[in-house]
Amino acid sequence: MQHTGYFRPQSLAEAQALLAAHPDAQALAGGQSLLAAMKLGLCQPTHWVDLQDLPELQHITRHHDHLWIGAMVTHEAVVHSAEVQAWCPLLAHLAGGIADAQIRHVGTLGGSLANNDPAACWPAGVLACGATVVTTQREIPADDFFIGLFTTALQAGELILGVKFPPVASGHYLKYEQAASRFALVGVAVTRSAQHMVRVAVTGLGQGVMRWQAAEDALSAQWRVSALDGLFLADTEAMGDVHASASYRAHLAAVLCRRAVAHHTGESPTMPRGAKPRATPSVQTTVHATPPGHTLQGEHVLNADLLQVWQALLDPTILQMSIPGCSAMRLLKPNHYQATVKVGLGPVSAKFETLVQLHPDIAPTPGSTQARCGLDVSGQAGALGSGQAHVQVQLEQIGPHTRLHWSAQPQLQGTLAQLGNRLVQASAQRLSEQFFERFAQALSGEAPRGGAWFFFYALSQPLRRWWQHFFRK
Repeated sequence: MQHTGYFRPQSLAEAQALLAAHPDAQALAGGQSLLAAMKLGLCQPTHWVDLQDLPELQHITRHHDHLWIGAMVTHEAVVHSAEVQAWCPLLAHLAGGIADAQIRHVGTLGGSLANNDPAACWPAGVLACGATVVTTQREIPADDFFIGLFTTALQAGELILGVKFPPVASGHYLKYEQAASRFALVGVAVTRSAQHMVRVAVTGLGQGVMRWQAAEDALSAQWRVSALDGLFLADTEAMGDVHASASYRAHLAAVLCRRAVAHHTGESPTMPRGAKPRATPSVQTTVHATPPGHTLQGEHVLNADLLQVWQALLDPTILQMSIPGCSAMRLLKPNHYQATVKVGLGPVSAKFETLVQLHPDIAPTPGSTQARCGLDVSGQAGALGSGQAHVQVQLEQIGPHTRLHWSAQPQLQGTLAQLGNRLVQASAQRLSEQFFERFAQALSGEAPRGGAWFFFYALSQPLRRWWQHFFRK
């Protein structure tokens, strides 16, 4: 059994030194999420570096152009802060609705933002306020900070110092809770600046906090509930699970947005009868995710000819170059591979033992324009269970390029299959593009760069689904 060390530094400099000295240590900023992840085996740091005693991170200070809230300020401290109440009551109201009193006395602003749970309240408040996250290395606007599912712009070793909140003329946050966890089934934060510009942030839809641009435009032009008449998020912007369908979540976002505006205008938030939805167009992507048991699919165009791509798919050396976190990959026999991969998602990680078997259905020949192969992927996550997926890969020569289209049908067993379908559609397009960037670099002879996800995580995505299933409170 692995034993985890514990440090409790008394200054920011000491904390940074400890994290630098122990590369596999994890900063602890409350621990409401990380300790639960550790119990599930998803977070296995060599040491905890507890930040609760750092005086530099515990202040709430009002400046002429912003309100400063330190990273280690607890939710409860925000609730009772006179500075927060005077500057932006939305923040105190939001903090007061987080979980229960015990968690509010321990959980922190910085911990919530670094974790970036897709159903958390703080990301919506920070994004709607147009705040700036200040770290040990830089200042990051909220629009650039939240990347996706449990993922932020924070780099290794970078700690949040606090958040700068600019002035807002008015704002309100409302959420509809999932009763057991008190996370937001959907939460909407609406703010309006002195220049009458409106920002609307929505949490709880599944992919991570997002801005609702169509609602912002409508309300910036006319600050009335009626400006939102018939305006709804597209169902594809949300996801469904045992608690609510995607369409219900999308509809609930529109309802809460109307109520948040009505809180300030005094109007009735009721939707007019017979209103025809003007659904917000969803962003077009080349990857589509559906609930387990259904088919995932996507495509990517590679700057290489058909034979090059085919050979790369069968080359374990190139595959391992494209897999960050892959500590071992070996060829068991022709077209049979075994890999040990440490997969990271935000502040947590897990190790998977993965087997992949390729089935070359239609091998390319000189002059051919199409090829097809299948992949049977299976992985074991220890006591958490296992998963399998059959992946179909089709290649098509298009001039000097090759279009790769894939589809996958994943299945889960054990604990993984029992933990719900809470995060099915998180960042599928981004994960795919991150892999193919590295894969394309390997095809061209370059050394892959950056923090992409490993090959089968992006291509077939069964392990991504495992992660989404088991990391829920």
